[in-house]
Amino acid sequence: MRPVATRDGLLLDLSFVRRANRTVIDRRLFAWPFVLTRSFYLDPDRPGCLSVIVQTGSGAVHGEDSLAQRLVLDPGTAVCLTNQGATSVLRADPAACSTETVSLYVAGGASLEYLPEPRILFPDAALCQSVELDCANEACTLIVDAFTMHDPGGEARSFRELESTYCLRRSGSEPLMIDRTRLYRPDPDIFCGHRAFGSAFLMLTPSHDLTNLQSSLTTVLGRISGLYAAASVLPGSAGLGVRLAALDLSRIRAAFVSIRATYRRALLSVAEIQEARRHRE
Repeated sequence: MRPVATRDGLLLDLSFVRRANRTVIDRRLFAWPFVLTRSFYLDPDRPGCLSVIVQTGSGAVHGEDSLAQRLVLDPGTAVCLTNQGATSVLRADPAACSTETVSLYVAGGASLEYLPEPRILFPDAALCQSVELDCANEACTLIVDAFTMHDPGGEARSFRELESTYCLRRSGSEPLMIDRTRLYRPDPDIFCGHRAFGSAFLMLTPSHDLTNLQSSLTTVLGRISGLYAAASVLPGSAGLGVRLAALDLSRIRAAFVSIRATYRRALLSVAEIQEARRHRE
């Protein structure tokens, strides 16, 4: 069921529909700090896929920011959404915490690539983020997330707190998976030299061969030096989950490129099979 279009404190609220074999924005509501300009069709393999770049006027996440986003994809749409670059999460007062809530609704036959750039956590930063995905059984979604730590004073000071929650559902059902991570004033020594961390969730359809995808993705990620990666099948065989730890952010970015390529190949392979079946019928 399509969510009711109310503001509900949202700072970014977008919906997408399919018109004339292309995805277009049907609802575009945004407020500070979000900025949305022109969108593009950049994918030669999927000319109807809409690429959206969300910008932030503030350029960073500040100590008491409360950000809320919602994306709604109607049947048959294809969207790739990212932002303009890595986002700094700045110091928060002891009693404050930055919050970000993202709600994603992907209808049957739709495909979403939600690709926010990594977060750079400054000393004493505190961020609580949650992402809730409701993906139809015959829809596909790729979500990535990453962070690294940075102390401009070169003193190896750490962020104060990071709490991250992912809730994945199929067609409004009970959650298939709830993934929570919480770090509080971590000692950098526990990371064993790793300075950047990431995760990815690939929600796929029953037509996909998850065993082969898991094997091929593990092989590709294993070729990136300085990266630790593990891919596993999500509960209910809903797709794949990937964990990443790396010496620096460049290796996380390289991993995301490989993960996205695997996701896109999976989409195109199923599309080719479906097209062949239509021709036979």
